[in-house]
Amino acid sequence: MVHIPFPADALVSLVVPTRNRAYTLRKVLPSYFEQAALGEIVLIDDAGTDDVADVFDTIGQHYPHIDRRYVRNGARGGASLGRQQGAALAHHPYVLFCDDDEYLEPGYAAECLRLLIEHDAGAVSGRRVYMMAGETEAQALARFGNGMRRAAPFDYRLCELVNGARFDGVLSLPLTNSNILTRKDLVARFGFDPHYATGNGYREESDYQMNLFVHGWRVLVSNAVHSFHLPMSEVRTGGQRVRRMRKFLWSVRYNGYFLDKYYAGYRRAVGLAQPLWLAKARATAYFAWRNFFRPPLYGAAMRLRHGLRR
Repeated sequence: MVHIPFPADALVSLVVPTRNRAYTLRKVLPSYFEQAALGEIVLIDDAGTDDVADVFDTIGQHYPHIDRRYVRNGARGGASLGRQQGAALAHHPYVLFCDDDEYLEPGYAAECLRLLIEHDAGAVSGRRVYMMAGETEAQALARFGNGMRRAAPFDYRLCELVNGARFDGVLSLPLTNSNILTRKDLVARFGFDPHYATGNGYREESDYQMNLFVHGWRVLVSNAVHSFHLPMSEVRTGGQRVRRMRKFLWSVRYNGYFLDKYYAGYRRAVGLAQPLWLAKARATAYFAWRNFFRPPLYGAAMRLRHGLRR
């Protein structure tokens, strides 16, 4: 819980870009409305065709103290544009961006706000926990703990967050997951790049964070609070549902664009000797492993594990 006093204007605007995800928002929206330090929720509907507006209104009526704003775009613009739009419309100086298929743990916004102010940081997130089918948030957190892998929390050669790495406390990293709290004025200054509008949208949230990082702003991730990603069996649409080959090709394309923009500054900031061409080659090999080889190996391991328990 937060024990430091906030400035009088330290309320948070929570911004959620979404498209045809009314079915996930029915589950996760209450966890947004129940955040401490929250002043409003801004929902940006990216030309969707479902009943997300009705879902937002129905759930929001149970929280009359939280302002809610709904905007539907007439044409698809992607999540980056939605984040930028939502921040521009926000009435409060601090903005929490949240994906539309994740629960937020109670106190998520307030803890991130405390750290942002206390450390004068550019962005702060909690930790992301991927839920398994049939799990509650409590069960998922008990399984995750402070991480499940003995690995460094950031792979500097790949410029990738290692989501499941074990660590305690608060770390300063070049970038974290997408559920970040930041300042409205920083979004206006550094912005989200709408280039990542199609395909799987890979790097769209990393772009803004890396822009902060190479300009000297700290990006923090705290082990004190968590977001809970719904099991993939409950997420029917979106970038993670792109077919493997397309997902691989889009990842290579967007990662190349991202590295062309930021690699020189990133490399200087972290003291990395690896040249740009090698960074791209390593990333391509990693995407191939992640998309084509890891899933069947993981599935086989899970089946073996299940068989041994019977």
